[in-house]
Amino acid sequence: MSFRQSSRWRRRSPRVILACILGAVSAIAITSPQAAAQSDLVIEECNQFADGVNRNQEIMNVFEVEIATFAENAAAAETLEEISAAASQYVGAVDGVTDNLDSLASDLDSLAFTDMELTGYRDEYVGVLTGFNTALAVVSDAMTAVAAAETEEQLSASLEAVADETATAIEQIETLATDESELIDGVNAYCGAE
Repeated sequence: MSFRQSSRWRRRSPRVILACILGAVSAIAITSPQAAAQSDLVIEECNQFADGVNRNQEIMNVFEVEIATFAENAAAAETLEEISAAASQYVGAVDGVTDNLDSLASDLDSLAFTDMELTGYRDEYVGVLTGFNTALAVVSDAMTAVAAAETEEQLSASLEAVADETATAIEQIETLATDESELIDGVNAYCGAE
């Protein structure tokens, strides 16, 4: 099982985690065949959970690239049309990431874990994904008004709304990122990856 994180969040390398899991499986197999079978199921469920977390990281990596491109385009925009086009690009990037996160949350939610603790972690993680989507959607809605602005006055008012909504969303995302990191640390510890 492996969980990857961007530079904002620390995660274990896949090789280190795999070595920990293989060591745990070997130790369990030596002590009790019945315990090994039960632990194999938990390890499989841990791996399924890890696949979801890793998929989230891939989604966010793509999103970060798209946002970097948006930032470059927005910085170079001078006319109302250029600003509108950059805002539309941002809305498209957010729509893409929220669709992907919705799909991931649905896929994780559909996993039929037998381990109740992992089920709890999974439910919390789905809540984090939903929180990310909610925060991003608020900013996207505000940016949609920027993209639709037809006059300088509308643009100015829309940009002020984006600034306000972005500040709130950043606070929410930072809290959710901390929650995600703590949650992953808990799963790592539970799954024997510490």
